[in-house]
Amino acid sequence: MSLEELLELKISSVSKKPEELLKTPQTVIVITSEQIKRRGYTDLEQLFHDLPGFDISRGNGTQYSQIYQRGYRTKNTEKTVLMIDGVEENDLWSNSVWLSRQYPLSNIERVEIIYGPAATMYGANAFLGVINIVTKTADQIVKQGNKIGISAQVGYGSWNTKFTDITVATKSKNCSIILTGRFFNSDEQDLSNYPDWDYNIDDYDLNYYKEILGTDNDIIAQTALDMDRNAYLNSDELNGIKPEYSNDTKDYLIYGKLQIGNFTLGFETFKRDEGYGAWYRDDFELGPEHGASWVPENSFFYTKFEKKFSDKLLLTNFTNFKVHQLNGNCEELYFKGYFNDTYQISDIADTTSNTYNLLQQDSISQPYWEHTWWQTYSQQLRSEFRLEANPTDKINISTGIEFRLSLIQGTYLYGETENPAETAYIDNSKGGNHFFSKDFGFFIQTNYSFNKNLNFVLGGRVDYNKIRTTGGYGTVFNPKLAIVYSPSNFIIKGIYSEAFMDAGYWTKYGTTPGRLLDNPNLEPEKVKNAELSFSWKANDYFFADIVAYHSFYEDAIGTVDVSFVDELGDTIQTTQHQAIGNLEIQGIQSNIYFNYLNYSAYINYTFTNPYKTDDERIRIGDIASHHINFGINASFFNKLNINLRTNFSGEKLTGEETTVSSNPLDKIDSYFILNSAISYQIFKNISAQLIVNNVFDKEYFDPGVRSANGIYYASKLPQNRRNFMLKLNFDF
Repeated sequence: MSLEELLELKISSVSKKPEELLKTPQTVIVITSEQIKRRGYTDLEQLFHDLPGFDISRGNGTQYSQIYQRGYRTKNTEKTVLMIDGVEENDLWSNSVWLSRQYPLSNIERVEIIYGPAATMYGANAFLGVINIVTKTADQIVKQGNKIGISAQVGYGSWNTKFTDITVATKSKNCSIILTGRFFNSDEQDLSNYPDWDYNIDDYDLNYYKEILGTDNDIIAQTALDMDRNAYLNSDELNGIKPEYSNDTKDYLIYGKLQIGNFTLGFETFKRDEGYGAWYRDDFELGPEHGASWVPENSFFYTKFEKKFSDKLLLTNFTNFKVHQLNGNCEELYFKGYFNDTYQISDIADTTSNTYNLLQQDSISQPYWEHTWWQTYSQQLRSEFRLEANPTDKINISTGIEFRLSLIQGTYLYGETENPAETAYIDNSKGGNHFFSKDFGFFIQTNYSFNKNLNFVLGGRVDYNKIRTTGGYGTVFNPKLAIVYSPSNFIIKGIYSEAFMDAGYWTKYGTTPGRLLDNPNLEPEKVKNAELSFSWKANDYFFADIVAYHSFYEDAIGTVDVSFVDELGDTIQTTQHQAIGNLEIQGIQSNIYFNYLNYSAYINYTFTNPYKTDDERIRIGDIASHHINFGINASFFNKLNINLRTNFSGEKLTGEETTVSSNPLDKIDSYFILNSAISYQIFKNISAQLIVNNVFDKEYFDPGVRSANGIYYASKLPQNRRNFMLKLNFDF
């Protein structure tokens, strides 16, 4: 696809109707299937590293990557909406995006990335932006004259990584069927050479135990040390396997759609079975080798029907039903001992007198690996009726109503026996552990064309939410205003938008061994965003743009370290989700594209200035002020293609002077890496590709997740060293 063809592309993600990419009332970037193939991406997550406006912490853990859009550090990538063909992928319970290696690439036509609040069309979750994966149609897969088409990729590479990604399509005059499957397995990079994951506790000597227990008694300290080491290395829960780092991945996704005339029926199901990677330190957690992994399993069905009454009136119904769960195979092995402060002095000694004495043997808390199983289950029925009208040549109106009926779990269901759905208990859950909610929305967006170069867009959405009989956030209104001016080869956009996001059920009610306190009284978050952009298409070979934005967030939520007194009177250190205050984020994004004959290049730059603004301005942690991404592509003889991509990230401030105050570090160092992909067309329908990521074998780190306190959560995350992938592409 040429630069001219890309810029003239029509997309539907912004206004839910086709409109020219450059004239949409939003900041948008599109990545095409051709770019995905040439750059050598082997999974969907990789493309975000080359885009402006994103900071990423890839921890290979409970979440594969934390993707922070436009300077907002989130807990689970829960404030950006991910969609496939318009169906939201965000987890019903946590709002998380389970973006890992399960998503197919063989069926992707393009990925549309929307920056800024998009609540007018999508409701409360579209807080920071929207990512829509647009899949191919049967006409794009089945070659002319054929009845069946196949697009496939297979790959094998470093760390025993292997995947198969196949799309099969067939079509007749009024009917088409597409089925896609992806299967991904990897042992992942071994982190056992890092102290946080070497499973060596020899450094915890007698003096350390005296300090952490607050005693000078050698007998007490030595007893705790001996019990810890014996349990850490020989607990029955280990089944004779020595504690060591492991992080196996076993993912799959199946997607299909049937189209008959104006009616489409589609489905998706995926299972993401991965370990905890670098999220947690070896003082607390084990990985898949010992049965511990995190396994979200989501499915949906959808129907879409379009009825065109005339050139001026179109009615669309879009209905989907989702089931999202953490199945009962989610397992965690959490060490409860003295060296990691899970047990205190009162668990081993009599503290009622000034002189601590060792308790009787049967009264001492024994260290062990606690084996727990976790489960959640939520479901939702959602339907939207949308009407698009063009009463005159100058006016376009898109309006609709939407309802959602949801049954969402409150806190985790977990216990120390298998099948938690049948064996676990929930304490103190008034009304039960599932919440029935009703959501209704009405939206309208009007586009008025003063002339061919000047468009005015005004939109608004009213949402109503009720949980059970007295809960929910009630009624909220979010407006949007945009002006698009396109004289000659220039396009100027001014955009103002607002959005509203209620805290998810996981955020309010979910607890874990590392986060013992819930917070059901969290207030909703709000954002007001303004941005101004300039674009210039110099000719068919060169394009540049720049956008400046200014966002204000109220009642932002984060993970903080807290302490509380338990029922035994002990002071317990843990974490909790809390409103950390108001945020103000300013930024600039800029892109330059060049495409001439068989050569193309891009460069993008991001500047981010994120602060928490309450009594004093505090820097938002883990966000770089500067990012630069550059890529070049060259094709030779219609057979050979060479692609080089570089990523530069400036240093990321963290620690005491930032919102991530628990991190013992004060910054994560800057880095520069080079990635490459060389493709060769072996036969007409078969090509081979050699991919080398991190060509210079650079050791670099991303910031730790959540509180990143260096105790339970790692303070920094080692990134993949140089790695290889050999990939074969098939198109028949």
